Amino acid sequence: MNPSNTIESIVRDLAERAKELNCLYTVEELTGASELSLDEILRRVVQAIPEGWQYPTACCARITCDGTVYESPGFQTSPWTQQAAIRIQGEPVGTVEVYYKEPMPPADEGPFLAEERRLIDTIAERLGSLLLHRRLLAAMRDWRSARQIVDQRPEAGWSVILDLLRRTDRKLLQRVARKMINHLCCSGVREADALLGRFRLAGSPDVTMDRNEPERREDLPAPDLPVEDLLVDEAFRIAADHLSDDEILQCIHQWVKQDRASFLVNVLEDTRTSLSKVTDALRRYHHATRGELELSPAATMGIRVALIHRFLTGQLEFVNVAKHYVDLEDFYELTQRMIYPAEGRGKIGGKGAGLFLAHKILQRHGEPYGLADVRVPTTWYITSDGLYDFVYSNHLEDVLTHKYKSIEEIRQEYPDIIQLFKHSQFPPEILKGLSVALDELGERPLIVRSSSLLEDRFGAAFSGKYKSLFLPNQGSKQERLRALTDAIAEVYASTFNPDAIEYRAERNLLDFSEGDGDS
Repeated sequence: MNPSNTIESIVRDLAERAKELNCLYTVEELTGASELSLDEILRRVVQAIPEGWQYPTACCARITCDGTVYESPGFQTSPWTQQAAIRIQGEPVGTVEVYYKEPMPPADEGPFLAEERRLIDTIAERLGSLLLHRRLLAAMRDWRSARQIVDQRPEAGWSVILDLLRRTDRKLLQRVARKMINHLCCSGVREADALLGRFRLAGSPDVTMDRNEPERREDLPAPDLPVEDLLVDEAFRIAADHLSDDEILQCIHQWVKQDRASFLVNVLEDTRTSLSKVTDALRRYHHATRGELELSPAATMGIRVALIHRFLTGQLEFVNVAKHYVDLEDFYELTQRMIYPAEGRGKIGGKGAGLFLAHKILQRHGEPYGLADVRVPTTWYITSDGLYDFVYSNHLEDVLTHKYKSIEEIRQEYPDIIQLFKHSQFPPEILKGLSVALDELGERPLIVRSSSLLEDRFGAAFSGKYKSLFLPNQGSKQERLRALTDAIAEVYASTFNPDAIEYRAERNLLDFSEGDGDS
């Protein structure tokens, strides 16, 4: 290789990185300029973007935000484009687009470099943060203004809040209006029933009609019919005729509070959501509500059941008991001592779930029997899918079919499986979690116990089939972590021991997946 060509290539790469960094610096500087209006910031950002790309003279950019479009000088569209969505708390509110006006040499993404993909994503993310910050500031100013008006004119309190919602969060206003219609209908207000019939809730099917045939297309309102504003005005006109100002204000206050926590419901409704996202949602709920329940009793019960399914078990016998003893704060505390794969969806296993529920029952009913102060040892949980994550990350997939071999082969090969597991590596996120656990546990002796999905199930206790190991937990942090991972690997290996597999075969549980997050 020609040294001069190598040097030239390095210099060229460094020049590209310098352009990208300059572009990012400009964007960062502009988005941090509190004295500039949002319109001025977006206008300047779109002009700065082309300079960060590989061929700036042939490059142009466009930012679309809440329906307003900003374009760099000489903008024109072309087939050679790169785009990134601008999002606020997950909701798309605009796009950043980059175009080349003429064909350019192929690179990582059409004519665009991989670094340019990261650059446009970063710009879009930064603009999303800017928009969120500006909206929060505007909302804060509006709420302060609304509070002053309410303090001066208490009788107009709820109408001021509606006006504020109309300016700041129209979707929330529509949800509140729908709840008000439902509330009035349940209270027997005939006008609300009529309103429901007139608007059919913006295209909802009429569930009162007992027809065993599909809705005809012409029976439904046009999808672009502007009914929402009319629905809001009519709903609260009727409410003002049948409810006092205090009742309306109390309803709005309750529903807005409940809506603040609705993100947790949305996360739990998607069963494919990873544990890390569920944990983040619980943390947001905990801090946003300061531990106070913001949901209706029915919604709270629904969340409890969903969390039991996600973290503990899907067995209905267990769920029917647990839903009366555990609350959202219990699950928040549980997540503080859970270790799971990066995209894990597993549970804490039968033994862990049983101990968790038993402690909650004793806290509620144990006092007459002198059991209210029974303590549970400090416990950390590796979720059930940690086993499969360990197996796949070490390319040990062959052991998963070990259970289908003859019992003689299983007995013969089991010692080799133990050694194979003990010489394998744990994924980084599991090691990080174990390190945090050791920091809390200190040098106290430990027990590493299995807590599989099969253990402590209704109809199959499965007790004692997998290993429990005692650790002195002494020495340096590195020595203690090595001993802990060694013990966990041995407990993992014990799920393939001949006695356990024979027990499973006798109870038709051989095909049960120990690492499945959906059981």
